[in-house]
Amino acid sequence: MSISTRRTFIAINLDSEIKDYLNKIQKEICQFGNSFDLKAKFVEKDNLHISLKFLGDLNDVQIEKAISLLQKVSAESQHFLITLAKNIGSFPYFTRPRVIWAGIEKGSGLISRLYFSIEKNMKSEVFYRSENRFTAHITLARIKYIGYPKRLKDFIDNIAIESIPQQVRKIELMESQLSKEGPKYHVISSFSFLP
Repeated sequence: MSISTRRTFIAINLDSEIKDYLNKIQKEICQFGNSFDLKAKFVEKDNLHISLKFLGDLNDVQIEKAISLLQKVSAESQHFLITLAKNIGSFPYFTRPRVIWAGIEKGSGLISRLYFSIEKNMKSEVFYRSENRFTAHITLARIKYIGYPKRLKDFIDNIAIESIPQQVRKIELMESQLSKEGPKYHVISSFSFLP
């Protein structure tokens, strides 16, 4: 008998104002995509978020353990303000982009502190560990192919991002369900910070 699992990650979910704004930026990039021969999968507006940690496929016992650890993290955290960074970035770099993302200006250090708190509290447990250096960001698109990366960079460099603010009052344990239309995200549990 197989044990059922759920594909999970920890995230800061975004206010609708930021999602609506970033969706306009996505549409702008998509509209001019032909001029730099871009083939990309844009993240659905409702799925835009700041990912803190991918946990992988967890069973019910592991999910309860993750919930317990995240309750501890949230009890040690206070709410804080973030704003969008003024520029769009890419991973790993613009000469060979695979991901287009929006950064965080104000509050990025506090998000990093939150990330390290999660890592510290989950270190003793058997959760997925990423080898990548953590950078607080919001994935806008995953690039499948780009014919003219320099044109894309020039275009993106000219997009001025508004510093839209958001109060971060909680983190959430999320489930990602894969479907033909793309991933659907659901909140498993929310963890509010101290005021």
